[in-house]
Amino acid sequence: MNYKVLTVIIVFFFSSCDKISKKNASLYDLIPEDSELVISIKNLNKFKSSITNNDYLKTIINSNLTVKNLISQLDKINDDTELLIGLYDYNNTTHYNIIGREIHNDSLRNLEFSFENIDIITSNSNYKPKVNNDLFVQKFKKINQTNTNFSIALDSLKTKEFFKRVFKNEVNISDGNLILNIDASNNLIYINGVVDNYSLNSNSNYKKIAVEEIIENEEKLYFDFKNDLLTDYDIITTNQENKFDFFQLDSTDAVLDLYKIFQLKEGNNLASINGIISNYKDDSKNSEIELKFETSISNEIILGPLIVKNHTNNKNEVFIQDSENIIYLINYNGQIEWTKKINDRVIDEVNQIDGYKNGRLQYVFTTQNSLHMIDRKGRDVGKFPLKFNDQITKPVSVFDYDNNKNYRLLITQNDELFMFDSKGNRVRGFDYNKKSKIITKPEHFRISNKDIIVFKTSDDLKILNRRGKVRIKINEDHNYSKDEIFQYQNSLLTTTVNNKIIKIDMNGNSKEASSMSFDGKYVNDAKTIYTLQKNILSNSKKNIEIQFGKYENFRAISDKKNTLINIYDSQNNKLYLFDDEINTIKGFPILADANASFILENNKIEFSVISDSKRIKYFLIK
Repeated sequence: MNYKVLTVIIVFFFSSCDKISKKNASLYDLIPEDSELVISIKNLNKFKSSITNNDYLKTIINSNLTVKNLISQLDKINDDTELLIGLYDYNNTTHYNIIGREIHNDSLRNLEFSFENIDIITSNSNYKPKVNNDLFVQKFKKINQTNTNFSIALDSLKTKEFFKRVFKNEVNISDGNLILNIDASNNLIYINGVVDNYSLNSNSNYKKIAVEEIIENEEKLYFDFKNDLLTDYDIITTNQENKFDFFQLDSTDAVLDLYKIFQLKEGNNLASINGIISNYKDDSKNSEIELKFETSISNEIILGPLIVKNHTNNKNEVFIQDSENIIYLINYNGQIEWTKKINDRVIDEVNQIDGYKNGRLQYVFTTQNSLHMIDRKGRDVGKFPLKFNDQITKPVSVFDYDNNKNYRLLITQNDELFMFDSKGNRVRGFDYNKKSKIITKPEHFRISNKDIIVFKTSDDLKILNRRGKVRIKINEDHNYSKDEIFQYQNSLLTTTVNNKIIKIDMNGNSKEASSMSFDGKYVNDAKTIYTLQKNILSNSKKNIEIQFGKYENFRAISDKKNTLINIYDSQNNKLYLFDDEINTIKGFPILADANASFILENNKIEFSVISDSKRIKYFLIK
């Protein structure tokens, strides 16, 4: 059978065997018995992202009609569910079965079956569901536990073809099924896995090895690229000069000028294989700024990108929401880790807390009528989301008064405040006497050993204690603006409607610190006040002039040592970044469709920005 089409991207082979009890039927048991290649997808949205954002995968998928039709069917499945795909030959035509639970979708046009509560979508009009329980299935099932994106499994015939292509006849495989886990970022494809029942010639006597033996001999299926590649392997093949169609499909020359390397470690009845296909290119026109990845989604982005922390590896990730109210977590390689549809639009911000005090972080945010807490895998935590009848009007305020992870979550509803703990329980003892509409998000500061909660209402500025009672009364009334309140040294700073900067100390004394032009803006860090008036950026020491424009964002980004000043000009689509002495960071300004989310830590700068409304880009500043 012609499988130039086949190895599209994943999966494993299944032989038929005896039927099993219906109540024990799993996705694996319904793979067609004559499948020669099986695709296992653990995270459908991550898989789709790999196809959309990796030029190599995208091109080979689009080069074949059968595979393209398969991907179009997968595109119509919105739920982030586990799927198996069997590719097999029927009447000299390649067909596919998509197997999963609750994958029915009205827009799917191919034949559909429901068998033992498992849905099957097939391109074969003559297909009849049948239970198939095979030893190879069980092995793949075990090894597949390390799959974080998708896996491919090949029967022995296809395994031989694969090795012949990759190692140019250096390896003579007599038997064995190849199982590959595959991970794909924008510019790289990582490949690694095992060949079970492996031997070098057809006359060899070999024993049937158990799944547990495979796992025991292969400590980790995912290799460390820097440390493991080219280290202590028996056979290594590089083919930088030669074009190489990894998936053996037609018309893929356009993306084959890639860096490719494969390595094989032979063992007793078992061989492990690693590989990488690299098409890395720096799309940034500025050598000072490196493009880490770009990721596209189907719908318009309405929130983010927001940079969040992955507690498992301490790397930064991106949180976004689209126009269908689907939220996404995108990892440091640009892959979609998960998606989750929620009831409404997130209100502006996403916080991270360690609610269980075990180093694992959760995401906390509000929508119009809900307070959400979800874990890194996108699952609701405990009794969350909490539902509210009245509208939530500000992002959730997260306080950790004593830095002991006893978090307080403060909800604003027009003129009212309600406080909860990280388990979703109402905090007793917090009692705010509502008066007038709250117009800024409540913030917590510790100044001169005093804990204060500060915010503005339509009438005045409130400084409360932990119990919601007035802690400091300001000695003079001001007509405050809707601008934020900042801490500055041992005081508070904010502005009036006349654009005067007011300084308030911890005794309630207030005075005018300075005044700005009508459209002036200010931010500050612990030491310096920065102002932007018309096109003049200033600190206490100097002024610089930038291009006239419409400045919608002006903010300070600080860590323990450094401060950056960020400005976005929506009129000229320019993104500015300055250091604390208002010197331009090398490579800026850059063109951007919107303002960016920046992270400054350990003397490193990273940022993410929306491009073309449906794509995010993530950059490193060298």
